[in-house]
Amino acid sequence: MRLPEPGSRPAGLLAPALAAAAWWAVLASVADEPLATQRSMVFIGGPLLLLSGIHARSFTFLHAPERLRLLPLPIAAQAHWATARRSHAWALACSLVLGGLAVIAANPRENWSLLGEFACLGVIAWLLEPALAAAAAHFGRRFPQDSRAGELQRSFGGGWTTPEAVVHLYAPALGIGAATALAMPAQLSLERWVDRGGLETNHVLLALAPLALALGIRAIARPIYCGGMWEAIPWLAEASRTVAGPPQPEPTPRWLERLPDPWLRLQVAQFLRLTPLPALRLAAVAACALIIGLREADPSGPAWATALALCGLWLAPAQRVRGDRAARARMAGALPLAPSRRQGRAGAAATLLLWLPAALLLAATFCRQLLARAS
Repeated sequence: MRLPEPGSRPAGLLAPALAAAAWWAVLASVADEPLATQRSMVFIGGPLLLLSGIHARSFTFLHAPERLRLLPLPIAAQAHWATARRSHAWALACSLVLGGLAVIAANPRENWSLLGEFACLGVIAWLLEPALAAAAAHFGRRFPQDSRAGELQRSFGGGWTTPEAVVHLYAPALGIGAATALAMPAQLSLERWVDRGGLETNHVLLALAPLALALGIRAIARPIYCGGMWEAIPWLAEASRTVAGPPQPEPTPRWLERLPDPWLRLQVAQFLRLTPLPALRLAAVAACALIIGLREADPSGPAWATALALCGLWLAPAQRVRGDRAARARMAGALPLAPSRRQGRAGAAATLLLWLPAALLLAATFCRQLLARAS
């Protein structure tokens, strides 16, 4: 059975795209350094790239509202696993592609050996990340108060959240750390092969042993998840509602009342309430446009990557506004509005207003590049 896949894929790629752009800039800055320095940047940046998007990738396993909504229905746990696994695989593949492109673009001379080291981490992460969801499902259940597991839940939580949700605080970082440790022997063997042109038998065995361990962990991940999800999902949903607090909307800013069109005010208010830190995002886009526009130098590759990443940072919440078209249609269906508004469409004015900061940033970058080349 194929269940509906939750989440917004463009929004889930925002954090990996930002991390890949930053990693590209760092790798490009050390392109002339010794190969050992570049390898260190790959060893450090690879786990950070995977960690940046792990919450969005693993969201579909336990956190998604669809998991709780479909839980009472007669649906096998394997169907929940398969649906979440497809979404996770797509997101992880996109993160690995972004990381690989950052490595290749930063250093065309040594990119293949560095790309091989990042690929070692990617293979281990591909096998271990589903096991993180399985561990969260198993340890996200309620244990007896006097049991060792219950004591660990309370002690590691520190009162910040419910005991059943404590595992979700530590599992992502511990999982990426485990993937980094298991990928290290293969990376060292690859470095030895590149530097000396050969490998001994013990190096090959040392590289394959962590891979075998990761395969074994991956093999037992699905049954562990299928056994624990029935208890872990309700407790996690309760903890999420507790942390979120009462459903009280934020007050709308005063300047919003000056917009002449009520439908436009509705779109902008929806965007502001669905966007974390909208003022900071807008300030980042404006600052980047000013810095690039006032500089006399030709925008470099990292500058373009930063501009595109900030555009994505601003536009990603607009995907959620676009996805709420059905809700707007239900609200406006009986009102004396234009047919397009009764269908829930945002309208040209709202679309232009949402796209304007990103369009100005891209225009400033493009114009600066044309002026720099003309001079």
